[in-house]
Amino acid sequence: MHLRGGLDGEASRAMRDSLAALAEVAAREVVLDLSHVTFIDGSGLGAISFLFKRLSARGRRLTVVGVSGQPLATLRHVGVAALLGVKDEPASRPVSSFLGMTWAR
Repeated sequence: MHLRGGLDGEASRAMRDSLAALAEVAAREVVLDLSHVTFIDGSGLGAISFLFKRLSARGRRLTVVGVSGQPLATLRHVGVAALLGVKDEPASRPVSSFLGMTWAR
């Protein structure tokens, strides 16, 4: 599944049915391509977590590819990047730092 734009509360609600349907497919592995995702917040993380848990309960795997910038920094910050199969690529160049959090492009 290819996602685009920001994964915020509105986007997460809009794709709820699609994610539920994706969790039911028979494939052994589901791949989320986040190469065109520019932002992710707690709601977006919740949507990915929802899909991950549903697939795991059925013995299947979720892999996230193409993630970079702020979404990658967020997945790493909350400790789920490795769990989702995100490769340990070199970090993007930091553009700002605030209260110990670094956002990258």
